[in-house]
Amino acid sequence: MRWPERLKYYTNFIFLRKNFAFLALVVFVAMQAYNQFSALQGDSARVQIILSIITLAVAGTLLLVSLATVLPPYLLFWFRKRVLEKGHDADIVQVRFADQNPTAGKVPVDIAVPGVHKPLFGFLKSKLVFDDGKETRDILLDRRLRQRDKISGRYATDEIELDNVRDYRIDSSFVFFEDVFHFFSLPFYEKEQLGVFTGPARVDDNRIEMNTDKAEDPIVKVIQHKFSKGELLDYKKYAPGDDIRRIIWKNYARSRELTVRIPDRNFPYVSNINVLASFYDGSPAETSLELKQFVLDIYKEKLRQIVDSILEQEFTVKLLTDQTIENHYQLVDEYQQILHTISVSSWQKDQPIDRFLLNNYHKLRGGTNLVVFSSFCPSADLERLRSGRTSNLNLCFYDVDDSLRKIPRPSIFKRLLFVDALEPLDEARRKLSSRSTVKYIDDNSVTIKQQIQQTKLPVIEV
Repeated sequence: MRWPERLKYYTNFIFLRKNFAFLALVVFVAMQAYNQFSALQGDSARVQIILSIITLAVAGTLLLVSLATVLPPYLLFWFRKRVLEKGHDADIVQVRFADQNPTAGKVPVDIAVPGVHKPLFGFLKSKLVFDDGKETRDILLDRRLRQRDKISGRYATDEIELDNVRDYRIDSSFVFFEDVFHFFSLPFYEKEQLGVFTGPARVDDNRIEMNTDKAEDPIVKVIQHKFSKGELLDYKKYAPGDDIRRIIWKNYARSRELTVRIPDRNFPYVSNINVLASFYDGSPAETSLELKQFVLDIYKEKLRQIVDSILEQEFTVKLLTDQTIENHYQLVDEYQQILHTISVSSWQKDQPIDRFLLNNYHKLRGGTNLVVFSSFCPSADLERLRSGRTSNLNLCFYDVDDSLRKIPRPSIFKRLLFVDALEPLDEARRKLSSRSTVKYIDDNSVTIKQQIQQTKLPVIEV
């Protein structure tokens, strides 16, 4: 957690709110007026003194009412949880996500606090803080928690903004006891050990489709949102003598043409696809650049489309990435494990694509191998990969420059009248800190495409 986020985090422990500062200013002005007019003679001075006394009395009354309503439930809850129930393993603030693997965006969440009482006429709020310093807004615990037909606490059902595709680990949670006048907001803090990972969106309209006809031209096929035909999987038309067990009936139902899988050298049937996803970043800027985070989500979305398309062809997918994945969840389903691997992966600068392939060479036996890389991969590394290619290896290229060029540009009218007329990705691309990265993507994408055209590599572009 960087120091700006850490400073913002510590502000949650400040129990005085803006209205208290306004009240203190009113009290200060009233005290100054009282001291000034108490030394004067006449009826006008008495009126000012009376108004000052009334102001101080009202301010004191409001302050006492606030303390009298907010302190008892806070101290009772603190004493019960910190003293009477000390050592219990049960979560004080219970956070539950409706889906363990929601799509990035607005994620539904349930927050329950058993054994808590709302301040009289006041408010009870909660906030979640993630390990990177990201905080949710204050969530109002406005519903009564009932157990065995008795009110036993408060809870809320709300949506929190989890915009990026990654693993969100909750570091801590807060419960705020706030009075009706918003003078005080007494915090109760608890350490959390849970999280949720958001997956890339499933795009049905422009999903990647895998066609089964063998492509005649081995040069890169630039087809938006589609695979070039036959570059990923080895198919051929059915011929007399072919094993009927290798006929793909699903393709026959679609095209009315019999196709069979070409057997691998080591196994009688090609039924496994090894997808090696490279997240290597060879650009000059840091991986935490805002532009790169936007592009990373797009890259993960395309990876999911690739995996979904392969699974639809009734193949088994084995996904490998160039980084160590720490799993905090008990995932039994293999598809959820794949989504978790995609979600947690991020840009890295330690393992180039050729070294990544070399380190995983022993895992590539049995099946077709697909190496997925982006425009962040230096063209020199791609050249070394080509010179040391293993057999039965296919390349899949994500052109980042193509995504940047397709950003919808607002009209001049919108840009003149609205401050937020730019799309978030376009705004990130226009920032001064992104100029070197944008230039690197543009130049590197052109070089990679030239290499592909010159060497006639069988590369799929998505």
